[in-house]
Amino acid sequence: MIRRGAFVLMCIASAALSPRSVVAQGEILERGNQLYQEGDYEGAVDAYEIVLASGHESADLHYNLGNAYFKGGQLGRSILAWERALDRAPGDPDIRANLDLARSLTADAVEPLPRFWLISAWSWWFRLVPRGLLIVFVSTAWLAVTLGVTTRILTRSERSGRVGGWLAVSGLGVLLVFGTSLIVQEFRIGQPDRGVVLARAVSVRSAPADDDDLMLFEVHEGTIVRVDQRAGEWSEVVLEDGKVGWVPADVLGMI
Repeated sequence: MIRRGAFVLMCIASAALSPRSVVAQGEILERGNQLYQEGDYEGAVDAYEIVLASGHESADLHYNLGNAYFKGGQLGRSILAWERALDRAPGDPDIRANLDLARSLTADAVEPLPRFWLISAWSWWFRLVPRGLLIVFVSTAWLAVTLGVTTRILTRSERSGRVGGWLAVSGLGVLLVFGTSLIVQEFRIGQPDRGVVLARAVSVRSAPADDDDLMLFEVHEGTIVRVDQRAGEWSEVVLEDGKVGWVPADVLGMI
């Protein structure tokens, strides 16, 4: 199933672009949706990727792209697209369901290590509210603070002054809470770099060198890894079960 509301938020976010550009990208998106419905998943992927390359993106667009990749048999790229969608809409049940299905089809049975509860709580809180809603909350709170301070300063009525003060304090509280969440999401503070294996099979080595004697184990398409460091054309990755090694950087799609 695809979503047709993907372009609405992108148009809002791209208000600085010319109307002609927005209309053109909307037509490409609709063409991608039509190709998907007709079973031309490769054509749908091409259309969605063109829209993404133009600078437009949203959770729905990444969701549709993941669906097209999955239908076209590209498991790794479908997981990558859905992970990117989940980053933009953390609470979306359809995205999570698709990811659960796709990850159950991967060849690597990786058992995640238990996480410290404080880290889990941090991750849960800062991924609780989607980015779009955070922007709405922060913008509304900023307006409330501005209006409250202005009312407090300019009004001669004691009652209006109290209302203005209450409005400013309430808005400031909301601004601090949700503004912090927005900053954390935007700049990925405390969030490690993660990638998805896109190749069918990749040898993980103990050092960044193309030497079969250094091979430790293999990972396969769709496996999610944490990227700790890079050395030239190599990336050091950590699996969810704690295994560590080096892979060529070009086999990963970064989330």
